[in-house]
Amino acid sequence: MISVEIKKKIEKLFSSKKYEELIGVADQFIKEDDRPPGLACMIGTCYFLKKKKTKNDLFLALKYFEEAYLKDNKSIHGLSAVSNFMNVSAVAAKTSDEFLPDILKAEKYYFETEKHFGNNINFLIAAQRLFWFQLNNKILKNISEKLIANPQTPLIEKSGNIFFQNYIYNWSQKEYTKHAIINSKNIPKYKSKNLKELKLYENEKIHLGFVSSDFTDQHSIFYFLKDTLKYLDRKIFKIFLFSFNRKQNNYWLGQKEIKSVADEFIDLENYDNQECINIIQGNKINILLDIMGFSFTKRIPIFNVRVAPVQISWLATCNTTGIDNIDYLIADQNLISENEENQYPEKILKLPNIWNAHCGYDLNRKFNSAPCETKDYFTFGSLNNFHKISDETVEVWSKILTKCEKSTLILKSASFECNIDKIKEKFKKFGVEKKIKILNKKKYPYKKDHLEVYKDIDLALDTFPYNGVATTFEALWKGVPVNVLKGHNFNSRCGYSILKNSTFENLISKNIDEYVEKAVYFYNNRKEFLALREKIFKNVLSTPLYDTKNFSKNFGQSLLNILNKN
Repeated sequence: MISVEIKKKIEKLFSSKKYEELIGVADQFIKEDDRPPGLACMIGTCYFLKKKKTKNDLFLALKYFEEAYLKDNKSIHGLSAVSNFMNVSAVAAKTSDEFLPDILKAEKYYFETEKHFGNNINFLIAAQRLFWFQLNNKILKNISEKLIANPQTPLIEKSGNIFFQNYIYNWSQKEYTKHAIINSKNIPKYKSKNLKELKLYENEKIHLGFVSSDFTDQHSIFYFLKDTLKYLDRKIFKIFLFSFNRKQNNYWLGQKEIKSVADEFIDLENYDNQECINIIQGNKINILLDIMGFSFTKRIPIFNVRVAPVQISWLATCNTTGIDNIDYLIADQNLISENEENQYPEKILKLPNIWNAHCGYDLNRKFNSAPCETKDYFTFGSLNNFHKISDETVEVWSKILTKCEKSTLILKSASFECNIDKIKEKFKKFGVEKKIKILNKKKYPYKKDHLEVYKDIDLALDTFPYNGVATTFEALWKGVPVNVLKGHNFNSRCGYSILKNSTFENLISKNIDEYVEKAVYFYNNRKEFLALREKIFKNVLSTPLYDTKNFSKNFGQSLLNILNKN
């Protein structure tokens, strides 16, 4: 039995966040047999919340959550235990493969308790983190639908689950927009000054504000922003960057160059949304651009009020957020056709050629021979985030590998937020797992190291329905062709627009059968393929993809046009 005095002491220590002291008291005064599941769960939480937790602390957290679960897996304590076990196992497994056995336990416990807790929001959110790590799109789809349908699901999770639909074939664009609009009605409304109070007419130049959490050369958005800002006419525009950058050292170091192309760089990380709105309005912004969307959902409310006369979504998530105070969505004629514009709540601002342009890299660019010239096999490759490799993509790539007898597929992800063994398992279903080579991200710490991987790739394969963007630009910059599939909406047509603007339209497929046929054709027709690689390397930098000066000119003029309309 636990004395009343010890119970009160433990409760006080937990509420005071004195986690290590609580662990000490529990160890000293309470035997394992006397430890109720609620206390075991609390101790596990203390190990996980320690400020300087070690790998051993994570193991101990899981041990106590498991103890609580095994003692009682049907009550509220069981719910807390299994939810915590799924959460912490997913977090821990990202740091070390030693936690993979706990991931398997977490899956087991999920299936054991789904019938009891399958509609509980905390349970579903924890399970989602687990199966996101496990790349299980079938279960993720089911969980996602439950969280979206539940009116009690927190805004951040619901927004993230709407965005998740870009990764799978589940919704049409009309359905996506419908859910995004419904979700937007639950986004908090903060206060903003009436635009007349801002006295914007006093501005000597047009104040352009860009809002992002990724103003750093550690993020792909940097390569689309840098030259666009650099070449904007400073006689007309004054540029403000409102930053929510995370405080990692590499992010800080990577901000230097983007700061140099802005007139004002304002760090908003430590301000709440109301304070951010006040600061942005204090800078009398004429046009405010959201470069976050659903990628940083806790800041979405900033755009849910009228902060500036014109508010625009650009670059980040390539789809709508459903917010009625976002006036325009920047796209191009390849991404959204005229008769599809009514599927998006925003007005579609179509730039003349392409919706973005890439500045390239400050590295020595030289032509590399195709690997197949010196090897007895052909190498396909994808350096996209593993979560973009949908089940349909796996099946199609497997068909290509099967039809191309002497071939291999290199995969590398920028993120470690998944169990890479599950990638091979997916290909094993189609009997091609031995042809898959997965590269360890840690061996390629810098951009130049990452780009060197393209030396080992003959033909890059784009993912679908969620296309690569930065990866397609970087492959072409290296002279590597990219096989792309034209999709059904903005997000799934990015590859199509990039290749259309590259002038190498023979790499675009209208359907899956054609996508397979093109890859197999290049495998079998090496002379033509090698000529294509050489042509891409020689010509692609002169296309709209990398013509950042002209893009910036068109970008600036397009903004002037819509400002004049208002």
